[in-house]
Amino acid sequence: MSSGTGRGRPGFRGDVEGLRALAVVLVLLFHAQVPGVPGGYVGVDVFFAISGFLITGILLRQLASAGRIALPAFFAGRARRILPAASVVLVGTALAAWLVLPPLRARDTMIDVVASALQVANLRFIAQETDYMAASAAPSPVLHYWSLAVEEQFYLVVPLLLALVGVVAARVRRSPLPAAVAVLAVGTVASFVVSLVLTSSDPALAYMSPLTRAWQFGLGGLLAAAVLRRPDGATSPPRGGVTGGLGHPALRRVAWTLAGWAGLGAVVWSAVVHDESTPFPGTAALWPTLGTVALLAVPATVRTARGSVGHLLALSPVRAVGRLSFAWYLVHWPVLVLADAVWGPLTWPQRVVLTLGAGGVAWLVLQGVESPLRRSPAVALRPSASYSVGFTGVVLALVASLGAGSAVYAGLEGDEVGSAQVRLDTIFDPAALARTGGPVTPGLTRAALDAPPAETPCLGALGLSETTWPAECVVGPEGGREVVLFGDSKAFQWSGALRDVALAQGWHLSIVTKGGCTPADLPQALLEESQHCEAWRDAQIEKIAARADVVIVGSSAAYFESEEAADRREAAWGSTLGRFAAAGVPVVYLRDTPTPGVDVPSCVSGALDDWDACSFPRAQALPADPLVVDVVLGDVLGVEVVDVSGVVCAQERCPAVLGGLLLYRDGSHLTATAVEALRPELERRLVETSALGG
Repeated sequence: MSSGTGRGRPGFRGDVEGLRALAVVLVLLFHAQVPGVPGGYVGVDVFFAISGFLITGILLRQLASAGRIALPAFFAGRARRILPAASVVLVGTALAAWLVLPPLRARDTMIDVVASALQVANLRFIAQETDYMAASAAPSPVLHYWSLAVEEQFYLVVPLLLALVGVVAARVRRSPLPAAVAVLAVGTVASFVVSLVLTSSDPALAYMSPLTRAWQFGLGGLLAAAVLRRPDGATSPPRGGVTGGLGHPALRRVAWTLAGWAGLGAVVWSAVVHDESTPFPGTAALWPTLGTVALLAVPATVRTARGSVGHLLALSPVRAVGRLSFAWYLVHWPVLVLADAVWGPLTWPQRVVLTLGAGGVAWLVLQGVESPLRRSPAVALRPSASYSVGFTGVVLALVASLGAGSAVYAGLEGDEVGSAQVRLDTIFDPAALARTGGPVTPGLTRAALDAPPAETPCLGALGLSETTWPAECVVGPEGGREVVLFGDSKAFQWSGALRDVALAQGWHLSIVTKGGCTPADLPQALLEESQHCEAWRDAQIEKIAARADVVIVGSSAAYFESEEAADRREAAWGSTLGRFAAAGVPVVYLRDTPTPGVDVPSCVSGALDDWDACSFPRAQALPADPLVVDVVLGDVLGVEVVDVSGVVCAQERCPAVLGGLLLYRDGSHLTATAVEALRPELERRLVETSALGG
């Protein structure tokens, strides 16, 4: 992702500058949501491989020629090239976010900016379990800084390792290059293995972790090591005068030319074929990475010849985009995200126009910040000057984010004064329901944490082989009616209220839930949010059927939004409910509550004078549930429905705040405070069922 080498430097490759253009265009098309390139995110993989080839190559050449790594000069170069432009964009983003985003979302953005300035954005987003592929759901304006953080983390560790190799090699009087290549090779293989494992078990971590991305830099670095061992562009016959087969210069040129075009084809193909549902990086990342390596490997005499892909990439217009790539990558995403926040969801043509406009801003960053500082002799010739420039940029970004963040916090604290005065026993009074603005309960800064207690291990950490459920997930007297709450996080949102109901009714309640896993028998391929759902579901149904008197089932309706899942809905629920029916276990089905689809606390933080501004259409938030209809018509035996959605949303538009009660803690789940307010109604409807009454 780093900025390019200057055109006047020895060994400059115009095709690499053009390859950067290809990478950034793919990312821009993906973020602009242009049809036909659903896998444009692979442009980042192209950047990683290029960086590994160029930057690791610099380190290896230093080892080969001097036997050591000039660490101060290397880190100074990184600071000079990366930090000024990145910091300027962060400052602008922080100020713009402060001006246009709702206060709560602006607060989160300031934290993201701090993490980005400190080159740990990826760790911040990993901790939040951010799904890059689902970035359309109110994403951070600096979400794209994750890739820059991965690169800088890699180049914090690798130079130190190679420097250590140089020191050890000097002491044993050996060439450091073979050992350095061995270290790179081992690290590359290990990283790829980790990538395969985590892509399957923890996709969010796999996508942004330096451990799962290092192999892409490593492959580029290994190619750089291979190039060091050959005269770049050599096409002469190998030693021994062998001219037949691929040893013939003409055939070698043809082979390299085809390899270059195949590499370009692999990159473009992956951008067209991959999409948001592709497990990534994993094996899917091999295509853009190996394609880039193939492009970089083409010798000079071949890549500069007419008809080669290198000649195409080295054309002046393509290289011009490549020179702009770093600044354009930095600028375009905040423009798109902030525009979405101001004008609402944009169409892809509108996003294209904004992306092109961002290119103009990027040109100003390139000409006013990036190029002057990179080329300045006063900065480049002294590591201390580069450090000063980089440090100043980081400080400015931190000051902007912390200053704006302080203003946001002050506003939020003021807005929440008196919120504790809202009493649950008055929420549904006519006077309370007539309110349209003011403080809310729970307070906005605490809303995200207003979740049921004992979230672990009751939400998703239950082992497949356990014969008993953890004590934290069981409440009520032994010998009471054996009731199990079974489902996903939408079922788990009721767990706090159900604990109280169980104690009041004398039930022995077990909470068996896993985030992102519907109880309906949908295949894993349709469940992107969680892993191992099928195995978990099968194991839990077997245990529940063997011991429960009644099972309360809850699930988000969102699993069935796609056409393929909707077609499977009847069979999926029929399979699960049929297993309980076969065991003679009655089912109480909790209908899903309305899903706003936007982060409600963030919206309300900017609309405390008019809560209705954050309301949302019922038809979209609570689509028709065919299972409810089938139960009402008597087509599903042994199942009863409990539906409190009418209490939460009784009109054509659903409220975000009801009588001062903040209903949602995010874009989907009810706050624990709202669930507590709804507990009497939930209990009444549960005990009215034949399964749980009496």
